[in-house]
Amino acid sequence: MSAPARGLAGAAAAAVLAATSLAGQGGLRSRIEGGGDGRVQFRFAARADVCGFGSSIQIGRSTFFSTGSMSGFDGVDRAPCQRGPVVVLVTRAGGAVVGVDVEIAPASVADGVTDLGAVSAAGAAEYLLDLAGRVDGRPARAAILPAVLADSSTVWPGLLGLAKNRELSRSVRQSAIGWLGRELDRLGAEDAGKVSAALVALAGDGDETLPIRQQAVSVLGRSERADLAALTRMATGGDSWLRQAAIQGLAGSGDPRAREFLRAAFQDPTLSEPLRVTAIRGLGRDYATARDLELLRTRFASLGSTAAKQAVLQTLGEQGGTTNLQWLLGVATGADVPADLRANAVEAAQRAGATTAQLGRVYEQAPDRRGKEAAIGALFRNGDRAAVDRLIQIARSETDPQVRRSLISRLGRLEDERVRDLLKELVGQ
Repeated sequence: MSAPARGLAGAAAAAVLAATSLAGQGGLRSRIEGGGDGRVQFRFAARADVCGFGSSIQIGRSTFFSTGSMSGFDGVDRAPCQRGPVVVLVTRAGGAVVGVDVEIAPASVADGVTDLGAVSAAGAAEYLLDLAGRVDGRPARAAILPAVLADSSTVWPGLLGLAKNRELSRSVRQSAIGWLGRELDRLGAEDAGKVSAALVALAGDGDETLPIRQQAVSVLGRSERADLAALTRMATGGDSWLRQAAIQGLAGSGDPRAREFLRAAFQDPTLSEPLRVTAIRGLGRDYATARDLELLRTRFASLGSTAAKQAVLQTLGEQGGTTNLQWLLGVATGADVPADLRANAVEAAQRAGATTAQLGRVYEQAPDRRGKEAAIGALFRNGDRAAVDRLIQIARSETDPQVRRSLISRLGRLEDERVRDLLKELVGQ
């Protein structure tokens, strides 16, 4: 057979397969939606990494769904965790689909439900993704989950179609984009490249709504298979919104290249201060390294804006650790540090785990009212017995009338016998 003939034959075969697929989907749709109002269910094989029981569904060992909401999972199968089948219940009322529910291996068929039995997993996925593009609200979003649970199904083209369809609600499109990110890590190199390129295009589309663009950037930042080079190009481009979103996306990546980019951006003298703040917060997120935190500490004094310095203090306070805590305490008592930044450092030190004794020393070394008030506030937030004892001592010895009145007023709101004794003592004076 000649090459042109083989090409025609291949095209014909592809057309037959496409027609067969559409026919199968149409047949399933007519079986589900062609019988008027009521409830119809069908079942199909689940992916190998899916298990569950009833409405509790586990994907892999880290994602758990219950009644359509996702939360962290401890990595241990909840017994019993069955490998399938997936059962979808479609509810119709007034001639429209008004509900889509999914379970794994339910114990029985509910009364009044028409059971269609087992159907093709691939056909079910096609029908469900088509349904997500035809109905509104919760049923549309709910139809996506069972589609991605289907065994031996290629769902990314359908998800991409939903993601790009501007006629659909934002929540449906965002759900599709989120699932595209999950699919991205399961695909071969060629298909992963197509999905990544489509997400890059969505993120960079200035005519697209910002929530959709943000979702696309976020997915690119989280995925190990996404085009990181494209994300870094966005972070250095001329679109200020996209630059900030891309830096935030890179902050969610543990890729060493993303960390290196954030370090360079933080130190770039041409970077705007709002973007520098974004880079600072990115350096301190889940993938923060000792090198990142050391960079924030060593560059703190040279930062040109109060906002950037506050972001460093907050970031180090959230990270905690002995080195960060000691550095924060140093800033809190630094004679050359502005009063508001010293107060920010005290608050950050308290979040980083400063003890009552350490906060008491900050109070003693405070050169002004602002510093004293910050240390007192941190002691109140510590709230342990030692902190209350220290606050009572301060109330007895403080010479600034305004600080003392404010402290006594706050102590008076505590239900503590020691405070009542103090108040009686002060009344006696």
